[in-house]
Amino acid sequence: MCSTDSGISESLQAALDTWAASHDCSCVDIESDTRFKRLWIICISAASFVCLVITLIIMWTERKKKNTSVEEDEEEGKQTSTSTGKRSSQTNKQSAAELQRELEEEEDDDDLKPNLEKAMQHLLRTSPTKNGKWRPIWSTGVADISEIGGIGTELYFRLLKRLGICFLYMAAFTTLAVGFGVVSDFAPDNGQYLAKTTVGNFGSSVTGNNLLPPDQRYLVLESPSGCEGIAVTDITKIIAWLDVVAMVIFISVLAWFRFNTIPKIVKEADADDITVKDFGVEIDKLPLTIDGMEEEDPDRPGFNKYEAKLCELLEERMTLMRKSRPDPRLEATGPPKVQEIVLVRDYNGRLEKKGKQAQLTKDIKIAEYVGDTKTKEKKEKALEKLNVTLQKKLKPVPELNVVRAYAIVNTQEDADNLMIDYRFSTYALLRWMQQCIGNIKFLECCCPQRHRFFQGHAIRVREPPEPTNIIWRNQDVPYKWRLLRRAIIMIIFLLIVILSFVLVYAASAGAKSNMQSNNQLLGDSSCDPDTTAIGTSAYQCYVENATAWTMNYIETEASADEVGCWCGTIGYQAILNDPSLITGVCADWLTNIGTGIAISVGATLIVVVINILCKGTLLRLAEEEKPLSESDLNASKMTKIWALQTLNTGFVIFAVNFSPPDGMPFGFIFLGEYSDAVRGWYAVVGAALLMNMLANSVTPGGTSIVGMLMGWCCRRRGGPKAKHQAELLKLYENPDFDIAAKFAQLLTTVFVTMTYSAGLPLLNVFAAMYMFFTFWCDKLELLWGSKRPPAISFSMASDAVQYMLYSIALHLVFAIWMFGQPCTFPSSPLGGQLASLSDSAIDSASSSSGSSATAASLQNRFEERLTRESTWMIFVLLVICILLWVIWTVLWILGGTVGTACEVLKSCLCPKRHKVAPEADAAAADSAGPIQTWETCRHTIERVCPPASYKMEEHPSFSHIKDILAATLANSHSTSNPLFSPRGPPVPKDLAEKFLVACKREYIDKVDQAVGKCFEESKASPEDQEALSKFESIVRSASSAESAKQAIEEIAAKWKMAPPGP
Repeated sequence: MCSTDSGISESLQAALDTWAASHDCSCVDIESDTRFKRLWIICISAASFVCLVITLIIMWTERKKKNTSVEEDEEEGKQTSTSTGKRSSQTNKQSAAELQRELEEEEDDDDLKPNLEKAMQHLLRTSPTKNGKWRPIWSTGVADISEIGGIGTELYFRLLKRLGICFLYMAAFTTLAVGFGVVSDFAPDNGQYLAKTTVGNFGSSVTGNNLLPPDQRYLVLESPSGCEGIAVTDITKIIAWLDVVAMVIFISVLAWFRFNTIPKIVKEADADDITVKDFGVEIDKLPLTIDGMEEEDPDRPGFNKYEAKLCELLEERMTLMRKSRPDPRLEATGPPKVQEIVLVRDYNGRLEKKGKQAQLTKDIKIAEYVGDTKTKEKKEKALEKLNVTLQKKLKPVPELNVVRAYAIVNTQEDADNLMIDYRFSTYALLRWMQQCIGNIKFLECCCPQRHRFFQGHAIRVREPPEPTNIIWRNQDVPYKWRLLRRAIIMIIFLLIVILSFVLVYAASAGAKSNMQSNNQLLGDSSCDPDTTAIGTSAYQCYVENATAWTMNYIETEASADEVGCWCGTIGYQAILNDPSLITGVCADWLTNIGTGIAISVGATLIVVVINILCKGTLLRLAEEEKPLSESDLNASKMTKIWALQTLNTGFVIFAVNFSPPDGMPFGFIFLGEYSDAVRGWYAVVGAALLMNMLANSVTPGGTSIVGMLMGWCCRRRGGPKAKHQAELLKLYENPDFDIAAKFAQLLTTVFVTMTYSAGLPLLNVFAAMYMFFTFWCDKLELLWGSKRPPAISFSMASDAVQYMLYSIALHLVFAIWMFGQPCTFPSSPLGGQLASLSDSAIDSASSSSGSSATAASLQNRFEERLTRESTWMIFVLLVICILLWVIWTVLWILGGTVGTACEVLKSCLCPKRHKVAPEADAAAADSAGPIQTWETCRHTIERVCPPASYKMEEHPSFSHIKDILAATLANSHSTSNPLFSPRGPPVPKDLAEKFLVACKREYIDKVDQAVGKCFEESKASPEDQEALSKFESIVRSASSAESAKQAIEEIAAKWKMAPPGP
């Protein structure tokens, strides 16, 4: 039924008649909205159905995987470390100690001929296999990934899945905007179909002389019974509210993951898993030297005086903390004791150079064996240069300066007590306060701070990293030197960012200059690009003129610019539907459009190449910062790569086409013609962003799969050509799983999507595609195409989610910019009480402003956008987010400074009234069972996740340079207390022979306590017993007598000794 309202203006009636004629309808009904409700219901229902199906599938698969995992655990049995129920998360893996032993034996193998069977075994050992078999892709759950790469890797995959579901539901709520955009034709049709899905395409265009003001246009839909029309202003406020709902979903998911999921998983992992970190503390801010530090302490055999005095202080503080926090279970563990103390010495950067020396020596041997004279000479020259820098003699190791220390204590509770006792030492200001108060003589009797000092120094005690997380080559780099390196590298990083921005900017600008302009002007400043930026000499295409031209005029009299204007006005789809136009007057226009699209795709590929090149440079820069741990290194990599990729992917194309207002700082950078989100902006910039993100949804995952396939092909083709076993082993070793780059790509996707998804709602779909596709590709790469990664902590996942919270504000600002545009997204101004409140706020702001005319114009323009029906709720949400961020920041500052300072003053001046920690609940303590000690857990840790020590020589990264480092450092200091043990048994040879015989008797001949009796009869020292215990654990973990015999023979071969006889 057509409209009968007599109040319709003549221009609107003329437009309705034009729309009816173009859609072959008798009239356009603007009173009924049945068709639009039907479209809305179809979009929401279809999207909700897809979301529900995917959610149910995910829930079903997770439950099935969980049940399968439980059944496997029941069949294989769980290896419990103690009666407390605390276990290792890696009990189902091949023994990590056995893995390390096998890898070291491969390094020592004297057989240099390529052996494909050993190479295959090497591939299985170095990959995240389970019981020597590849893990299944489908049935390996997210929780199982923590067994492979630690909590950080598990959280990465959990975050991918959560964000995939989140963006899927966000897409469900914003799919109506996509649907309305697809059925509209307001934006210029330049062949970019993705531009039709944007909010800039809302409404139906009017041809001829019946142009309507932009805020009065309608969206017309065809139906079998006729045509229906609805005012765009009635649509926009609904779309804006749906975007707010989508944002609430995003905020809720991120907040829940950051403040609930991560702490919960970390807490569960801490309760379930047992590692060296649970028993250890890190101590720094120590004195570099003390008197007689190199002398052996007579009361502690095997400890020098520095180590003995530090142990004495720690044991004293643990004893006092036990009294202040009584726990009956601790009494059964004996007095507090430091089981291991490792002093980190200042080797003046020699460790890193020694590693390079070892690698060069190995490369020279390989080149000599295969007869590669050129490579051998090149490596020898590099080795000679390196040897020159290593000629300087070092002091004996016990006399080198101490940088920091790692200590392992008897119980986890004692380690926690130490960190509680020194909790204020983590702040430099509070350490200075402690130092000042402790040095006041009359406070010495009442202030307990002085008793925490070591040799007059206010030391810092904090939670240590895992032994494998330590980067030993950087441990002796001074803090100030690392700080200087960070500053220099930050400057270099900014220069690289600027250079990459210039290159990407030049590529995009070059592509733009070779593309035909698609600006069809409506004659309305709110709808058209900045004509001054286009240039007065350039041809300006007005839709009103183009629609008035006849075909005869176009074919006979029109200029080339007018022909292009006419073809662009009628649109790409209309030309394709008319074969005469394809081969006729619009042939050149179509060629130019195709060329422009190809150039745009080429510019996108250039951006990808620049990102890849800059990524490699940034990875190297992050290593040059000399971080102390792998977690710090990965965090630095993640932040730098994320910043660069986000800039190049999401903001360069915006800058190329942006026309800044007069007086804007650095306005000379922007040379575009779009100062606002007008219809042409969506056709050019919006379409390019959608194309980039569509490629981004499959490119990272696809690259991983291609890399795996290339690796398989290289092994298949290069394996038979290898001339040395080392070359074959290198070929049969998967690359690292670069978790930092994965997080960086995830951050880039989230930030670009959140920035523009208000006006480009299809980005939510592309983001969901990226999350799910990358999840499975990265899972395939982790399980089948990467080397077994180290245990990644949760810090990188926590930082990534925290960064994502800032994308919320970015989204809301751009949403106000897009939804407040009066032409592409028209909406009515606020009415009623909200309007009066906004008017009074604007009046008061205007009266107090003394800015220039340009600034006042920009201010009025901004204030006008905030007071529309489509933007006010977004502005309120933005204000709430800013207030929450301010409160969070203030609480963080107060809690970390003022609050902590008050606590330290209270603990110093009123120590008896200050409660250091909650008192232990007796009932909870009884139910928890006995406390596990280091002696009961050490063997399990050594077997499952070695090394069970903070000693540098036990770190896996030094396994291939032990011989070289021991030999070269032996020339630079006394042979007493060498850094690494030479090849051979770690104890006297006669004791080693007796130990091997005792292992055979106990684990093969089943003679009870044979090893223990061997130690007693030989009067082995505690240090020798500890050195041999890890080898005993290898034999003990053998599944059969035959396996035990093989393990004994392998140990004997490693020690260069004959195995025990029958």
